[in-house]
Amino acid sequence: MIIHFINKIIVSEYRFKYFIFSAVSGVLLALSFQKFNFFWLAWIAFIPLIYCILKNNFLNSVLYSFAAGFIFNFIASYWMFPFLLNNTAMIKDSLIVSLCAWFYLSLYFVLWAVCVNFIKKYFQTVTVVLFASCFWIILEFVRTYIFTGLPWNLVGYSQASFLHIIQFADVIGVYGLSFAVILINMLLYYLIYSGSKKYFFYTVFVFLFLLSYGFWRIGFFPQESVQKITVAIAQPNIEQYKKWDRHYKDNIIKTLYSSSEFFKQHDIDLLVYPETVLPRRLEEDEEIKKLVNEISSNAVLTLIGGMSKEKDKIYNTVFLVSKDGVAIDKYKKNHLVIFGEYLPFRFILSKLLTTLNATGDISNGKEIKVFEFKKYTLGISVCSENFFPYFSRKLVLKGANILTNHTNDAWFGDMPATYQHFVMNIFRAIENRKNIIVSANTGISAVIDSSGRIVAKTKTGEKIGFISHAYTNNYLTVYDQIGDLFVYICLIYAAYVFVLAILLIKNKKTF
Repeated sequence: MIIHFINKIIVSEYRFKYFIFSAVSGVLLALSFQKFNFFWLAWIAFIPLIYCILKNNFLNSVLYSFAAGFIFNFIASYWMFPFLLNNTAMIKDSLIVSLCAWFYLSLYFVLWAVCVNFIKKYFQTVTVVLFASCFWIILEFVRTYIFTGLPWNLVGYSQASFLHIIQFADVIGVYGLSFAVILINMLLYYLIYSGSKKYFFYTVFVFLFLLSYGFWRIGFFPQESVQKITVAIAQPNIEQYKKWDRHYKDNIIKTLYSSSEFFKQHDIDLLVYPETVLPRRLEEDEEIKKLVNEISSNAVLTLIGGMSKEKDKIYNTVFLVSKDGVAIDKYKKNHLVIFGEYLPFRFILSKLLTTLNATGDISNGKEIKVFEFKKYTLGISVCSENFFPYFSRKLVLKGANILTNHTNDAWFGDMPATYQHFVMNIFRAIENRKNIIVSANTGISAVIDSSGRIVAKTKTGEKIGFISHAYTNNYLTVYDQIGDLFVYICLIYAAYVFVLAILLIKNKKTF
């Protein structure tokens, strides 16, 4: 019976070509992301999959979309398995979690495909095109926040190198750019399928509109309340396996002392160190206090990552340290990394995952806050908090006029995950039109301006410190003011179309 199912559903010649088309979509889309970075492929990557969806029934749409989604996530996020294996040394645990993640992410392709396949019967082309574009970003939005969120490789992020196109993020955010990519894929499909010139003109209009806005907007931000800040960034390049091993404590302290030597005799306003760079808790270790005192003497204000403890709870923390070595404030990370800082559904997964079950649950901070210092107001994010557009937006609405991101991507080495994580900062800069200072333990560290341009940048795996300049501004973008309103409009439209399709089933009418 199983063999019959495989022969009938999967291996038949009729279906083979569709599986090839699905695979092509998955491969092209994966190649458009970092670190492959053939970003232009995203504008055509969905066309073979759209063909498979619109030319087949419901069941086949499930199969082909799952194939495309799984191939895409396997290639673009292959790093999940070596990342977990390197940090657990457990093949079974690493494989289970990786397969679960790839399978889960592929389900969003399936949901999109079956809904597009469903409504194609009842609506004309324009409605199908708009519904497909709207529903895709609704799914991306859901994926960003459900189950603590896994917004990795949203389609819009593939365009990080296409700076003129992504400037429109200051109005519609990264989800709106995903909408544009899907929209053009749909239009190009109908152009190829029907040969109608109107789809060519629609495509050109959308593309030129985004490009024109980008050329007008890039490099522009209001000059009022602007302050130039001399910033220094440390990238100590400490291997992950050393960070919490007590035998390497002295070695790490020596590395951090040497990193501070580069900044001596410079007039630095803000010195930024990565997440959890201190090998022991600042409040409890005299050697660490002495180290921080030495480092902080190099700048008016130093931001340095470590762990803190309050009432038997451990927090991933960024300390704000004055020039005389006093920790004047601290930020406790709000949004924790799944499987890294806590294990979800522990009562179930603890039975399946032996090594990962040992993951210590870190407590999360409860307050998103900004820090005023002299004439600038800092908005601090730690590691994965830059995944979430709402987080940076909230910091800006609270008054932040410059943003920092402190991360430790030593987990990933030089794998694509490091690059895929970094480009999210480019979108946060454009969405809020704020300079972002990124300090990463093993790279990529950078200063990004308000147009998403990289002012200074390091490579992965190098021990380095550098000095650059950043600028504050108190400007609020359209996105700052309306947030993800565009997504909600798409939600209303998609819901309307879907409900209308259900109501039209009996009458067999089309619109």
